[in-house]
Amino acid sequence: MDEMEEDFRSALRVAGVTVPESRYAIMLEAYRSWRSLATVLDEPTPYALEPAAAPHLAPSPRR
Repeated sequence: MDEMEEDFRSALRVAGVTVPESRYAIMLEAYRSWRSLATVLDEPTPYALEPAAAPHLAPSPRR
């Protein structure tokens, strides 16, 4: 058992979730995929590279 699987089992235990043996392998693979995505999301992104849908806050013009 590798460290990622130990993390997965620990997360299940803490959440009180039981995964049927028939679904364990696919759920572990999904957890591995999620962790790789979460790692990318934790990387800082410069404000200028944020998607266009992100609000670009600027002082409102005075009327």
